[in-house]
Amino acid sequence: MIRSTWPAITAAVLSVTGLLPGPTVPPAAAHAIVLESSPVHDAVLARSPEQVTLRFNSKLEKRFTRVTLAAGNRPPETVALPDDDGAAAPDRVVVPLAPLGPGVYVLRYRVLAVDGHITEGALRFTVGSAQ
Repeated sequence: MIRSTWPAITAAVLSVTGLLPGPTVPPAAAHAIVLESSPVHDAVLARSPEQVTLRFNSKLEKRFTRVTLAAGNRPPETVALPDDDGAAAPDRVVVPLAPLGPGVYVLRYRVLAVDGHITEGALRFTVGSAQ
């Protein structure tokens, strides 16, 4: 029995030329990722920062952003964020801070990217000497 190779050749040519659709792969959906922060994670600062800035790899739905700050063994407290007037960069969260005393702090954040994915994370920093 002789098998024709024409169907395979035809499919290969159509695939290469884009006329035959290949397997479909849904677009990758990723969570927002922190690209940079100020202060950086595990920073030891001589004095209290006035704010914490987080820059993400995607735009955020800022109205859904939640931030808490914990010091030492104390329970975390919610940090009020300024209203988004649209002037701030859509990929940044700026967290204003009251003056902080010496100690280790953990800022936890929860953001919603415009693609609908939620990202949670934490940034730890120390004010004063690290001991």
